[in-house]
Amino acid sequence: MAFEQHHDFENLTRADAEAIGVPGQRRFRMVFGNELDAIILWLEKQQLQALGMAFEQMLAQLRAAGVSEAQVLDIEPSPTGPVPPATPEYTVGKLAVGFDEENVRVILFIHDIEAEEDSSPTFSGRLDLQRAATMAKQIETVVSAGRPTCPRCGAPIGPNGHVCPHDNGHFPLNA
Repeated sequence: MAFEQHHDFENLTRADAEAIGVPGQRRFRMVFGNELDAIILWLEKQQLQALGMAFEQMLAQLRAAGVSEAQVLDIEPSPTGPVPPATPEYTVGKLAVGFDEENVRVILFIHDIEAEEDSSPTFSGRLDLQRAATMAKQIETVVSAGRPTCPRCGAPIGPNGHVCPHDNGHFPLNA
C-alpha cells in the first residue's frame, strides 16, 4: 500500500475556482489554503459545476432555516495571489459537502482519483458561509465563460458550429 497524503484545513482563507486554457481545451482547478499552505485540486467541469450548485443549494436552505450568517452575503470575488511553488496537486475522484452547525462552516471532503476506496479524504477543509457564497459565484463565472451549449442536446457548440444529433446531422447549429 502506498503512502497517502492527507491535507486538513481547519479554516480556509483561500478558496478559488479557475479555468486554465481556451474554451474547448480548458482544465479546471480549485485552489484551497490559508496563509501558510495551499493545495491544488484538478477536476472536470461537471464536478466544478456540481460543487457550485451544492454551495448555492446549501446557502438557500440555511437562509430558509433562518441562519443569520446566511442571510446577507457579499458575493464579490476578491483577487487572489499566485499559487505558491511546490504546492501539492491532486485530481478529484469524488467529493462531498457537509455543514458544521456548531461552527457555522461548510465542510469539503475530497478524495484523490488514485486513492483507495476506503481511504480517508485526501483533502478536507472548512470555510465560512461568505467564502462558500463567493466561491459559488466564482464557479458560476468560470463555468459559464466556456463554449455555449446546444439548447437541444446540451453538447458544446464550437467555433465552427455544431451538428446536433436531434437533427440527424442535417442542420448545423452555429454559435
